[in-house]
Amino acid sequence: MLFLTLLITRFLEAFIRLLSLGSGGTWPGHVALKLYPGVLSASGISPSIGTVLISGTNGKTTTTKMLCHVLRGKGFVVTTNASGANLLNGIASSLLSGTPLFDKRRADYAVLEVDEFTLPTVLEQLKVKGIVLLNLSRDQLDRYGETDLILERWEKAVNESEINYVVLDKSFEYFREMSFTSGAEVLNAEDIPEETLPEDLKERFHAKNIKAVLTTASFLGIPFEETVLLLTDFQAAYGRGEIIDFGGINFHLFLAKNPASLTANLKAFEKRKNDFDAVLFILNDNIPDGRDVSWIYDVEPLLILSACAGKEIYVSGVRGFDMAVRLDYAGVPILEENVTTSVPEIMKRIKKSSVKNIAVFPNYSAMLDFRKMLTGRKIL
Repeated sequence: MLFLTLLITRFLEAFIRLLSLGSGGTWPGHVALKLYPGVLSASGISPSIGTVLISGTNGKTTTTKMLCHVLRGKGFVVTTNASGANLLNGIASSLLSGTPLFDKRRADYAVLEVDEFTLPTVLEQLKVKGIVLLNLSRDQLDRYGETDLILERWEKAVNESEINYVVLDKSFEYFREMSFTSGAEVLNAEDIPEETLPEDLKERFHAKNIKAVLTTASFLGIPFEETVLLLTDFQAAYGRGEIIDFGGINFHLFLAKNPASLTANLKAFEKRKNDFDAVLFILNDNIPDGRDVSWIYDVEPLLILSACAGKEIYVSGVRGFDMAVRLDYAGVPILEENVTTSVPEIMKRIKKSSVKNIAVFPNYSAMLDFRKMLTGRKIL
């Protein structure tokens, strides 16, 4: 059954590429799970060494890409969901895509980012060597409910699995309170002193993400110094500090999908705001984002005001007017003509200006759509 499923998913991948329907990140997995519901439990798709899952509200895409970069730098063959498709269908697609039809050589590792709510389901179906739990904060409450319910599901799923290790950050009280009884080794990423991290890495990436990668790599047998060296040429994941030149304007993308990520990115932006002429906020409420956008009021108004001070401000997206009201409450002055729900219209406005470097803070679906507009390529 696995071989037939692989054949069908290969055909779907080729069909999607042929018609330029996107990267094929989810549909092959969706079809595979319908045809063969137990496909993730099939031994034929398991990597030869093991699978590592990375989950959390913020940082999972970058952390996943970092760990893949390190493992590949050591010569391992790694399967991953590079597109960021982190629900069950995307994970199935990635594992099937990385499984050879005839060659007996399988990937050494699978390193997969997993949606917070999906993690327990994946642990039920997939044989996993270890998991990395980055953080958990309010995100899309209309979709997921309170964070303590997710933590309970995580704890239960780990305790019912055969995981070898769990990497987490015990500086967060909610992780300190978790009780693991499965025998998995618990590794605290915060045991790595921040002063031991190279300054150039800390300037480009969140220290907690770096520590999570260093801790995981160390458990997998890669020394601290080697991991640091391998990370020196690592490039950010799409939409996470990525710079795209479009029409002579440099668009710097900072994913802002919830209070924690917007706060962290505004603080990072403040440190180098003199490099920018303007700021663009894009807020949607599509299914990947959640319909509830009230989280924008959980970000400190003084931080918003300080970050935006002295910059030309643009606002767009399906819920652009909600974002404009939030900025207004924070005391940020915005020209009326710089606010529209139409991203193409706001781009026309920006291109008519003298802006050369602009910081863009989009939430998830806004980032995917905006990046496609800039590059002409769809991610998912």
